[in-house]
Amino acid sequence: VTSVEFTPSGLVCNVEPTTEIPRCGGCGCKVRQLYDRRKPRRWRHLDLAGMSLHLQYSPRRIRCARCGVTTEMVPWAAPMSWFTNAFEQTVGYIAQQASKTVVSTMMRVAWATVGAIIGRVVEGLLPGDRLDGLTHIGVDELSYRKHHKYVTIVIDHVTGRVVWAREGKNADTLKAFFEELGSQRAELIEAVTIDMSQAYISAVRESAKNARII
Repeated sequence: VTSVEFTPSGLVCNVEPTTEIPRCGGCGCKVRQLYDRRKPRRWRHLDLAGMSLHLQYSPRRIRCARCGVTTEMVPWAAPMSWFTNAFEQTVGYIAQQASKTVVSTMMRVAWATVGAIIGRVVEGLLPGDRLDGLTHIGVDELSYRKHHKYVTIVIDHVTGRVVWAREGKNADTLKAFFEELGSQRAELIEAVTIDMSQAYISAVRESAKNARII
């Protein structure tokens, strides 16, 4: 933090990264060749003592051998985000227990912004390939919008985590999962827990022939 100033809307902290050599915002590599500096921009941080708090910094643009001219990576926020990592993690945490409308009101951001933040948080926390190493899976549908729409969900029984989801509840929906899984990994599925939906049963029998249906 290099300086602090009060504004009509709250508090602004002028900040700078502690590293002298910037990292590329695209590939993350260290780049010594500077191009220029952008105008000061602000990132929304967690409120402080009831005031909105923003971090302000003039990002350096660098000439990366891989990505060309691009903006440097900053340690407090994800690329292309107007919010700090701490703010986005808090939104993601609250969204597990409350509706987007509640989160929007509580954090004072737009309803659509809540969804965008959730997407970035989830993407950052998920493992590289959730479909690797599956042996025992469970399949079920979940209704939403007053039972007018459905989403098919696949979980890994070993970890208890959701590994795949898509709108719909018919055989083609589950076949889409097995298409992403691939025939080689489908052969490793030993057991599938499932309800008595004939659509799901037929999809499992067709695509995971080595699996027990439970």
